[in-house]
Amino acid sequence: MDAFTRGLLADGHDVKLLSIATAKHPWSTDDVEADYVLQTDIETVHIDTRINRVDAFSNLLTGDSYNISRFYAPEFEQLIVHVMQRQVFDLIIFESLFTAPYLPIVREYCDGPMILRAHNVEHRIWELMAAETEAFTKRMYLQHLAERLKVYEVNALHDFDAIVAISGKDRENFEALGCTCPIFTLPFGLDNEELPPATPGPVDHVFHIGAMDWNPNVQGVNWFLDHVWPIVLRELPEAQLRLAGRKFHEHLDLHRTNTTVLGEVESAWDVLCDSGIMVIPLRSGSGMRIKAIEAMAAGRPVVSTSLGMEGIHGKHGKHFYIADDSNSFAQRIIDLHKNQRMAKEMGDSARAFIETEFSNQALTKSLIRSIQRIFDL
Repeated sequence: MDAFTRGLLADGHDVKLLSIATAKHPWSTDDVEADYVLQTDIETVHIDTRINRVDAFSNLLTGDSYNISRFYAPEFEQLIVHVMQRQVFDLIIFESLFTAPYLPIVREYCDGPMILRAHNVEHRIWELMAAETEAFTKRMYLQHLAERLKVYEVNALHDFDAIVAISGKDRENFEALGCTCPIFTLPFGLDNEELPPATPGPVDHVFHIGAMDWNPNVQGVNWFLDHVWPIVLRELPEAQLRLAGRKFHEHLDLHRTNTTVLGEVESAWDVLCDSGIMVIPLRSGSGMRIKAIEAMAAGRPVVSTSLGMEGIHGKHGKHFYIADDSNSFAQRIIDLHKNQRMAKEMGDSARAFIETEFSNQALTKSLIRSIQRIFDL
């Protein structure tokens, strides 16, 4: 969302930003540059989106999606009304399906196009999580959430004037769900001035970075620790694994051989720009892995499942490695450890690929021109 906002500003557009703040994603003006706050005139409302067992149970008796209803709050709707009564907008962009409950009130005050920028095919995440869950009761509940969310998501696809998908695969999924409005694709991008210096030197560790308060990350890292890392250590007993991201200690058994838990780090770039091999062991989820783009931009070799590289149309074996079973995943890590030249060449190719294909300003400008053309703005 930040990249897209900065792309709009760089393209010369006036932007007004309204945001929900949560315990998981808090907001403080101290965390961003003063110019950004001034340019976006950002306003936020804190909503408690934490799972409430009473609400979750009562939701079973209704036809609503609990995933969505947690993000609705009258006070945020009041802020929307307050802003819409005082300003005129040519275009409204809803970031993620979780903002869709506010579409009816926005339509009352604006007759411009309403566009949903979908970060994922949301119900697909929950379907895959359910499939990966062994406990029967939990699996059944996750399937229930997925079914409710799918109904809501399909209906929302028909309520908006256009959809912006984050990957070509997500676009195909939306079309398969019956979406008939215009669908654009806007992947995550970086601009050259944001790119860090390429990391010199040989690879000397493996790393994963990602928040452990997102269930697909928990499932993926558990799979990696249980089924991949032991194979690597049999071949490379001195190999080192570093795990970065918030909430690690709350969700994982971390007493593993040659494993260091960095936890939440001040700057993700410090981890991404170190001399490691990035692993993305995702087995559920949707959308695009921003950290994959950033790691490739830092010149790091990446080993990922197919799901982890969705939306990144690079070449397996040149820009990254794809491996979907534990033996293949481990072997790719071993190969990169043993062949430093191959690791460097992959990192160099990955960085060049991102510089060419994922320019944030170019991607944003192309999207806005398409929207202006279709809606005669």
